[in-house]
Amino acid sequence: MAIKSKTVRRFIKGDQCAFEQIYYAYSKKLYHFGLGLLKDPNNASEMVQDVFVTLWEKREHINPELNFDNYLLTMAYNSIRKIFRKRSIEQKVKNNLLKEKPEPVKNTENSVIYNDYYSLAQTSIEKMPPKRKAVYKLSRQEGMSNKEIAKKLDISKRTVEAHLAEALSYLKKEMAKYSLPF
Repeated sequence: MAIKSKTVRRFIKGDQCAFEQIYYAYSKKLYHFGLGLLKDPNNASEMVQDVFVTLWEKREHINPELNFDNYLLTMAYNSIRKIFRKRSIEQKVKNNLLKEKPEPVKNTENSVIYNDYYSLAQTSIEKMPPKRKAVYKLSRQEGMSNKEIAKKLDISKRTVEAHLAEALSYLKKEMAKYSLPF
């Protein structure tokens, strides 16, 4: 359903009734568009909310002469890209936590998100039983081999492997609980 330019002009001036008309005309369409790409109802709802919040905040910058449908779809597309980028960053952090030498994060926005995730991971690591935590830190943070850890902690190599497997499994479960706001 295309909105009349008269409604768009009223919306640009801050008319809340016009905003509601736009919302009801486009929210379901944008939701289904997002759901088709994101494959997740929560993310699709988040995208719709993001689009309409941004639309309201930037209403005074909208050119009423341009195609409003295209404007909203472009906003939705950009919001979807942001959600995909967020997912990618979350996955990268999770993967880096399981590597011996994490890769550096390059831009500021990604760095902030990475640091938030890293902090959550460190909190989870600190909750591990002492021996498991020691094994994990020696392996992943200090880069020691399982044999070196076994010798240092005076335990068998198999015990080190078991502790490490438990630590990694625990971290995967803990980090799966977190989804950072964007």
